[in-house]
Amino acid sequence: MTDTNTENPETPIEPEVLVEKKKRKKSSKLLVAVIIILFIILFFVLGFGYYFYKNNVGTNTVYQEQIETLTDKLDSQTARLNSQLQQTKSSNDNVKTQIEQLNIQLQDSQNKSKLYNDDIQSLRRAVAETNIRHPSDWILAEVEYLINLSGRKLWLEHDLNATIALLSTADQRIVEMGDPSLNPLRRALLEDINMLEALPSRDVDGIILSLSSLERRIDTLMIAGLTMSEAAETDTKEVSTDISDWETNLDRSWDSFIESFIVISHRDKPVEALLSPEQAWYLSENLRNHLSKAEFAVYREQQEIYDIALQGALKLVSVYYDMGDKSTQQFYNAIQKLSKETISIDYPDQFKSAPLLSHILKQRISKSFTIESAE
Repeated sequence: MTDTNTENPETPIEPEVLVEKKKRKKSSKLLVAVIIILFIILFFVLGFGYYFYKNNVGTNTVYQEQIETLTDKLDSQTARLNSQLQQTKSSNDNVKTQIEQLNIQLQDSQNKSKLYNDDIQSLRRAVAETNIRHPSDWILAEVEYLINLSGRKLWLEHDLNATIALLSTADQRIVEMGDPSLNPLRRALLEDINMLEALPSRDVDGIILSLSSLERRIDTLMIAGLTMSEAAETDTKEVSTDISDWETNLDRSWDSFIESFIVISHRDKPVEALLSPEQAWYLSENLRNHLSKAEFAVYREQQEIYDIALQGALKLVSVYYDMGDKSTQQFYNAIQKLSKETISIDYPDQFKSAPLLSHILKQRISKSFTIESAE
């Protein structure tokens, strides 16, 4: 037994090596199989990925093209709608402008129609006036003219006498007609005349001539000069010749010496200063300005301005001119007399006879027109 084991020392080791070799072969085969399987899987994964990528890219491209197509269609439709909207707006503006023009034309037509109607009425009235059947009615037109003229004389020229004369002439023309139906008109005319005669009369020409005469006399007035009141007399003491009065003579000499330096004069009245030639000229012009202002106030019937101007003239004369002079005193009295004059008169706003006469004329013309239409 011992010899057998010694001669074949590798016999028991051989099966283990074979087993290990077999294991190695199996492991290498398994590894190769795993690698092959991995390659196959990787190949399938790459193929599937490539296929999926190609399909997705194609699909996205189609979708993108569809989106771009829809966007282009939407843009074109939006542009078309905007164009239609602008055209509609322009059409509305044109329609609105046409409506405004039609309204203006309609207004013009209405105004022209109104003017035509007024012209027709005027023509009808003119025809009726020319066909008045009573010749005496023409006198009423003359009476209307006289009343209108008297109104202009009163309110524009303030000529009261001429106004009364014109209304009296109109009354005489009504008397000549001998129409009893015109008695209310004549009564209104007489009331107007009596109202005007009751107004205070004013002599405009006389006042203006008086003021102009006073203006020419201004340069002849005597301006108050420097008047010195007499100083109070002081007692003068003479030096006596008696030697025993030497003390008294000394005091008097001393007082006389002192008074030669300072002289005090006592006066009971204030001393008025003299005016220079330039100041005297300004004084005369100022007085003349007051009188001229009063003249303008007479023409315009502005009583307040007239009174203020004459009061200013009276103040200048009393303060700066010699009131002891007879001419100055007469000048002052003349201004004072003029200051009492009334130059403003409250005239009536309307004659009572004017609306009554207008009503009578309308009645007669309407009656005449009615008769002409009936015929």
